[in-house]
Amino acid sequence: MQFYVVLFTTILMFSISGMAKPDNLPSLPGFAFSWLNDNNIFEAGSIGIVKIKVVGNFDNHTNQILHENPINLTVTVNDKMGNSSYISGVFSTTEGDPTNWNISFIPISVGTYNLVINDDRYKIFDSSLHFQAIPGRMYPCVSVASWRDLVNEFVAGEKATVLILPRDAFGNNISTTSEEPNSFNFLVSAYTENGSVVNVLNSTYMGWTGYGYLGIEFIAATSGNLSLHIQAENQTVNGSPLPFKVKPGPLDITKCLAKWNYETNALQIFSKLEIFIHQLDQFGNLVPGLNEFDARVIEKETSLSIPIADLYFNEVAPGIQYFSFSVVEPGDFLLIISDMKRNQTISNMPCPFTVFVGYCDGLNSVINGSGLVSSIAGEMSTFSVYLEDKFHNPSPVEAETVRVQILGTLDSSNIVPLISPIKNGGGNGGGRSYASGAPGNSPLPSAGSNNTADGNMKIEASAFVASYTPEMSGTYKIQVFCGNIPLNNGHSHMLEVRQGEVDLKLSGVVKFASKVPKLVENEVVVRLVDSFLNPILFRQQNLSFEFHANSSGVVSWTFVADNNGQYIGRYVTKDIGAYEICVLFQDKHLSPCPFWVYVYSSEYFPKAYNDTVSVWEDESVSFDVLGNDYFAGGIARITEILMPSHGSLLQYERLFRYTPFKGFYGNDTLSYTIQDINNNSASGIVFIAVLITPPQFISLPLTLLATEDVISPRFGGFPGIEIYYSDPTENISISLSAKSGTIFLSPILMQFWQPAWSALSVNRMEGEERNLIVVGCVEVINSVLQSIQYLGNQNFSGDDAIKVSTTNKNGVHDIHIPVFVEPINDPPFINISEFIILEKADKDGSLIFDKQKDKFEYFIGDPDLFSFPSNESHFMISLSLEVNDGILRTNLPANLINTTELKLKNSYQWQPLLTFVSISKHFLVKAKGIRFRGTVKDCNEAIEHLSYHGGEHGAVLTVMANDMGNYGCYPDCGENMSVPLFTEATVNLIRRKPMSSLMAHALGSASVIEFIVIFFLGAILLFFTCKCALVLGNERRVRMRDAKLTKVEISKEPSSSETLSEHVTQFTGCCSSPFLLRSQSSNFRQRSRRQSVNGESGKDESHSSHSSGDHSQHTPLANFKPFSIERRQSGNP
Repeated sequence: MQFYVVLFTTILMFSISGMAKPDNLPSLPGFAFSWLNDNNIFEAGSIGIVKIKVVGNFDNHTNQILHENPINLTVTVNDKMGNSSYISGVFSTTEGDPTNWNISFIPISVGTYNLVINDDRYKIFDSSLHFQAIPGRMYPCVSVASWRDLVNEFVAGEKATVLILPRDAFGNNISTTSEEPNSFNFLVSAYTENGSVVNVLNSTYMGWTGYGYLGIEFIAATSGNLSLHIQAENQTVNGSPLPFKVKPGPLDITKCLAKWNYETNALQIFSKLEIFIHQLDQFGNLVPGLNEFDARVIEKETSLSIPIADLYFNEVAPGIQYFSFSVVEPGDFLLIISDMKRNQTISNMPCPFTVFVGYCDGLNSVINGSGLVSSIAGEMSTFSVYLEDKFHNPSPVEAETVRVQILGTLDSSNIVPLISPIKNGGGNGGGRSYASGAPGNSPLPSAGSNNTADGNMKIEASAFVASYTPEMSGTYKIQVFCGNIPLNNGHSHMLEVRQGEVDLKLSGVVKFASKVPKLVENEVVVRLVDSFLNPILFRQQNLSFEFHANSSGVVSWTFVADNNGQYIGRYVTKDIGAYEICVLFQDKHLSPCPFWVYVYSSEYFPKAYNDTVSVWEDESVSFDVLGNDYFAGGIARITEILMPSHGSLLQYERLFRYTPFKGFYGNDTLSYTIQDINNNSASGIVFIAVLITPPQFISLPLTLLATEDVISPRFGGFPGIEIYYSDPTENISISLSAKSGTIFLSPILMQFWQPAWSALSVNRMEGEERNLIVVGCVEVINSVLQSIQYLGNQNFSGDDAIKVSTTNKNGVHDIHIPVFVEPINDPPFINISEFIILEKADKDGSLIFDKQKDKFEYFIGDPDLFSFPSNESHFMISLSLEVNDGILRTNLPANLINTTELKLKNSYQWQPLLTFVSISKHFLVKAKGIRFRGTVKDCNEAIEHLSYHGGEHGAVLTVMANDMGNYGCYPDCGENMSVPLFTEATVNLIRRKPMSSLMAHALGSASVIEFIVIFFLGAILLFFTCKCALVLGNERRVRMRDAKLTKVEISKEPSSSETLSEHVTQFTGCCSSPFLLRSQSSNFRQRSRRQSVNGESGKDESHSSHSSGDHSQHTPLANFKPFSIERRQSGNP
C-alpha cells in the first residue's frame, strides 16, 4: 500500500507543479506532499508528519514573495477542517529551509481517513494522502468495566467475572494489542456500604476473553450489598465501583458460633442463661432462617445430663438466634449445642459455665466514685461497687464474678481495671486484686479454660474497688456486671479522660520551611502531646517564637490552634540571610531548637500560575502548563500530577494533552507541582472547561420531495431528521428556513404528560427569510423535527434546500437538506384590460396595445416559466387572437411560419399559412384570427405589434393562451405532460372616446344632489300635511264636546235651552268622577266661547257655565249615567 501511495504522490507532484500559482503573483514553484519516511500508519496520540516538497526553482525572490504572502495551508479530515474529533494539534511549518517544511498533527480517532490539504490563495488542493490510525496503549480510567452478562448477584463461594473494555486515552476501543495480557496489572478490592474492606478470594486475571474484552475472575465470599473497585497503574477503571450483591451460602453447622449475652460464663442462680447463636456459612456469612438446634447440659462432676425445663429459641436478627433457659442448680456444667439431623455440633462445643449462689440485684446495687465521671491520662482513678439484693442486704460473691468493662465510644480502645474486694468496709481484702477486661464480642470459651486472673481466688465480698490508669484521652463507657447481672439496670456510665501535662520531649516543631522568601508570611507548625501522645488542646497562649539573631528584621504573630493538638505560628522576615529560630512553651524550648531558616529574595523561588483552557466535548486539547510559570534558570521539571476526574491526560514533557471522557461536559481540574534547579517547589492548577458542541445531526435524509404550491407532506412531517445533544435538560435553539419556500410545523400529536413540552417555544422571524425558530430540550426538538413541512414560493419548482441551524450557548452548526419540488401544470395568464379606445386609424390600422399611450402593462405569461430550468426558447405555448368584426394585423418572427394558422374573413375554419413575405426575419399576417405556437416572448411581441382594421363602431377581441400541457420541467417534460390548460380574455375595442371621468363624476354628483333635494322637499310637504290633518281632527273633537256640554246646561235651564237648541249637536259620554266632570265642564266652556257665533250667545253660555260649575262644587255626584242630547230645529229664527 505504501508503494502505491508514493507512486501516486510522485505523479501528482508533477501534475500540479504548474498549477500552484496565486492570482496576480509571479510564477512560483509547485508543491507536493508525502508522508515522512513513507509512514502513514499512526498510533492514536502519536505525531503524524506530512513533508512539503517544493517543485521548481526556489530562489531569494521566491522566498521574499512567500514571506510577504505566506502560505496558509489547511488540513481537512472527514469534511472537518483543522482540529476536530479525528485529528488534533494541527501545525504547519512553512518558514526557513524549504527542506524542513512539514505539516504535523496528532490522530485521536481510530480509522482510515483521507487527508485533504488546501490553500485557496495558492490554488493548492491535494487529496491524495490517506492514513490509518490505530489504538494507543490502554488507559485505565477510560477503559470501561462491567459485569459479564450483566449478572451482579452471586451466592457466597460462586465465581464472579468482570469484563473490561480496554480503551486508549482518546476513547478508542482496543480489540488487539501487542502487549501481553499479563502486562495489565489490575488491583481488585471490595467494600461494604459503610466503607469496610471485605475479602475477594482468588482474584485471577484471565486476559483476552473474546469480543475485545479483558476478564477478571474472583470468588465472592462476603455477603451483603458490596461495591467492587478496580484499579490499574494508580488509576480507577471507568465504571468502578461496580455494585454487586452476594447472598449467603448454605448453612455450615460446624462454622456456627455461640456468644454469651454479657460475655461471661459465670451465672447467678435462678437467672437466665442467654446465648446468641450465629448461623454461618463456610465463609462466615450470617444465614437467615430459624434452624432447629438441640441443646444439652451436662454436670461436670457426675457427667449426667440435666433436664432443661424452659428452653427457648428465637430469631432476633437475620442469621442470629437467641437461646435461653433458667439455671436453678449451682455448680459447673457443660453446654452442648448441636444439629441432631446432621449429627454435627457448632464450633467451640462443649461450652463450660458456672452457676454460683448469689442474690445480687442490678437495680439496688450501688456504683459510685469520682472515677466514674472523669480521669486524667496517666493518673490512677477509682470507684466503688456495692452489691445488694432486692431487700437492700449485702450480697457477697466471689471476687472473680465481678467484672468491669471500660470501652471507648469512638474506637475499639479499652481500659483494663483492677478489682479488689473490700472486707468489712476497711479496705482491700488481703491485697488481692484481679484484672477485669473486655473480651469483646468473642465466642464462648471451650471446656477447661480458665477465665480468672487467679484461678484459686475464692474470696467472697459484697464491696469492691475498681482502679484503672487510662492512657488514651477521650470518652469511654463503663459497665459493671455481677456475673451475668448488669448493675445500674444495664445503663452505662460515661467517663471523660482528659489529656495529661505537656511532655516537652515528645512535643515539638513538626513542620517548617528551611528556605523561605523575604517579606512573605511563613508558617511553623508545632504539636503538643502528653506522655501518652495525647494531643494537648487550647494551649496556644503558652507558645512563642525566639529569634537568636537579626530579631529586629523579623515580625511574628501569636500561635493559632489548628486541630488535633497542632498550632500554627506565622512570621515574616524583612532581610535576606540565615535565621536561628526556637519555639518556646512556657519559656521552655521545644525540639528541634534551634532550627535554621534561610531567607532568599522572591526571584529565587518558582511561581506556578493557574491556567485556564477550554475544549469541545468530542475533541482533545494540548497546553503548556509551564508556559506562564516562573522558575530560576529557565529549567524546571514536573514532579507530581494530580490527574483530572473527567478526562485522560497524556504528558509530552512540558506539554499536557487532555481529552474529556465520552459524554462529559462541564468543568474539570488538574494540579501539578514543579521543581526548579534549586529543588524549590511550586504548585499550580489548570481549570478546564469542557464545552458542549452545538447539536449534531445523527440522522439526515439524502433529499426531500415536495410538490409545487402544496404543503408537503400533506400529513405529518418529513421523517429521518434527528439530532444529538449531550445535555438532555438544556434548552437549545433550531432555526429552519428555505431559500425559495417557507417552513411550517404540522399539528403535533397530543401528549398526555407534560415533562418537557412545557419548555417548547416556536417563533417566526419577520423579514425576508422568515426563519422558524424552535426552542426546547433535545427530546422536544427531535419531536418537532418529525413534523417539518415545506411550502415553496408561488409557482416555484425545482431544487431548493432547507437550512437547519442548531444553536447552543457555545456556537452554531448549520446543515442544508436538499429539497426537490416537483412541478405541477399551471394555466397561463393574460394581463389585459377590458376595453381599449382605438386612436384614428392610419394606413397600418389602429395599434391596439400602445404602451406609450396606455399606462396599463399588457403581457401574456405562464407561471411555470419562472422555475423553468432550461432556456426559455424550449418553453412553448399557443396563442390565438380573433375579432368578431374587422381584420387583425401583426408581425411574427420567421421561425413561427410553420406553426401559424389564420382565420380569414367570413370563414370559421383555421387554415395554415400558405403565402408569406419574410423581411428582416419577420413576416406580416392579416386575418380575422391569428393563431401560432411560440415562446412567451414571441407572444408578447405579437401582442405589442397587433393592430386593428375595421368599422367605426369597434369590435370584440378574443385572446386565448394554451400551455399545451407543459409543466415547465425541461428536459423531462415528456414524462410530465398533462391535459392542456388555457386562459381566455375578451377586450372591447372602442372607436368613440367615452365621456371623461371628470364629466362623469360631475353628472353623477348632480344626480345625487337632485335626488337629495327632492327627498327633503317631499319630506317637508308630508310633515305639514300631517300636521294640518291633526289640527283639523282635534278641532272637530273639541266642537263635539262643547256641543254636548251645552245641551246638558240647557236641560237644566229650560228658558235658555230653546235658544241654544239650534247650535247643539248630539253628545254621548260617561263620567265617574266629579273632578273629571268639573274639568270637562271648564273645557266645554272655553271651547263654547271660542266657537260662539255672536256675542250674546257667548254671554248666556258663560253665565250658565258659572252656574253649573257652582252647583257641581256644592253637590258632588257619585255616579253619572249616559245621557243624550238631541238637536231640535226651531221654526222661529
